[in-house]
Amino acid sequence: MNPNENIASTYWQTIWKQFNKHITGKIGLLIIALFTLVGIYAPFLASSKPLIVQYEGGWYFPLFKYLFFTGFYTKHLDIFFNLLIFTFPFYILALLLFHKTKKAINLSTVIFSVIQCSLFLYLIAYPVKDPASDPSLTLARRTALKGKSVEPTWAFDTQWMNDYAKLNLVLRYKLRQQQHEKLQSLLKTDQKLATLWQTDYDNEQRIVERLKAQGNTEALKWYTDRQAWLEQQSQKINFMVMPLIRDFHWEDDAGGDSTLNHLLPFYELTRINRKDFLSALIFGVRVSLVVGIIAVAISLAIGIPVGAAAGYFGGTADIIISRFLEIWEAMPSFLMLLMIVAIAQSKSIFLVISVIGLFGWTGFSRYIRAEFLKQRNLSYVEACHSLGFGNSRIIFGHILPNAIPPLLTLLPFAVMGAVSSEAGLSFLGLGEEGSCSWGVLMDEGRSVFPGESYLLWPPALLLTILLIATALVGDALRDAFDPKMHR
Repeated sequence: MNPNENIASTYWQTIWKQFNKHITGKIGLLIIALFTLVGIYAPFLASSKPLIVQYEGGWYFPLFKYLFFTGFYTKHLDIFFNLLIFTFPFYILALLLFHKTKKAINLSTVIFSVIQCSLFLYLIAYPVKDPASDPSLTLARRTALKGKSVEPTWAFDTQWMNDYAKLNLVLRYKLRQQQHEKLQSLLKTDQKLATLWQTDYDNEQRIVERLKAQGNTEALKWYTDRQAWLEQQSQKINFMVMPLIRDFHWEDDAGGDSTLNHLLPFYELTRINRKDFLSALIFGVRVSLVVGIIAVAISLAIGIPVGAAAGYFGGTADIIISRFLEIWEAMPSFLMLLMIVAIAQSKSIFLVISVIGLFGWTGFSRYIRAEFLKQRNLSYVEACHSLGFGNSRIIFGHILPNAIPPLLTLLPFAVMGAVSSEAGLSFLGLGEEGSCSWGVLMDEGRSVFPGESYLLWPPALLLTILLIATALVGDALRDAFDPKMHR
């Protein structure tokens, strides 16, 4: 084994041993790991697509079929995390198998990143087709209707639907009926509730009454046949496994209103846009994780080269870069975030992440500069110069690996800052509209405060738990990297 690898392995083992002595740090890491797993496997916790269904004797897997369909998961962020459902276990397995070899760990990380990003870009460039859509059947239906003057019947329409199109209609009917019955049993009332099933039923009744008054028998028969078909087909679902916690995807209309929210328990609440509240809380983990990771990655990508150049070259370069840092830091970052989002007239989550990253790199840069100033006069750097190594090789191949480990202690606190900034922007109404970000949820809760204050505290509580857990990990990392604590 390479002696350098052995030394590096021993060093990281020592850091991990020190970290394990920090009880609160371990608790914080466990909480973050739990949040991460919830974010990755959110579709198994909340979705309107069942995992398994037995319908008319056939077995179907709707959740997996729609996992990468951008018509169902409309946010690219969700597609990225849905891919992690399959790639993440292989990455963890590789780390467990090769955890004793530094090169194997690095290689596994690189391969995992390349595969994950490549598959994600492929799914964005070549979107998955709607499983319920069949262009050949649509064309055949259009051909069959040519030359006919009468309106098609419901039986005619069902002939040109594929299995998933029929299944979706039946599942929608059955799930809404189940939700209606569940809410009625919770409230112990036979009165009309503002549920999706009741709304659909009332709308269809109004249409049927209008068609009767108009004497439009063909359209009336289409509606009555459709209702009878849904009732009959819903009885043919013999087996169904739904996600563990909620039967709604966070983007689904879940019905309900403020009057209903006052009467329902926490897990049945709906947002002010009628989407399911608990599902949004679950999927909101994804937004916070992505904001924290990508914003800090952008900051590192800018801060490390700038700080390395200032510390390594010193002199005029150091003076110019240091003055620029002072000017950049003098700008109030949060107000700059507000200004850029307002000027760009865009509330995209990726714009918010980019802005947070662009204004959060100076701390990293100053830290790296100080490390390079300390390291550049050490004997191993002078030996590199004597051997004729180029500046880039000395900077990135020799000094930077020694400067990076202490920098890791800053990362958790930087993640905290990024997550807080995104939540703060969203809370002020500058977050992505329609998002399930916890900041957006808090903003919705604020807009209906104090009437529906129960919509405000759950996302605030989750955000606080995540930030505290991150701070505990940061504190434990700082102690683990402190040589004075290694006793």
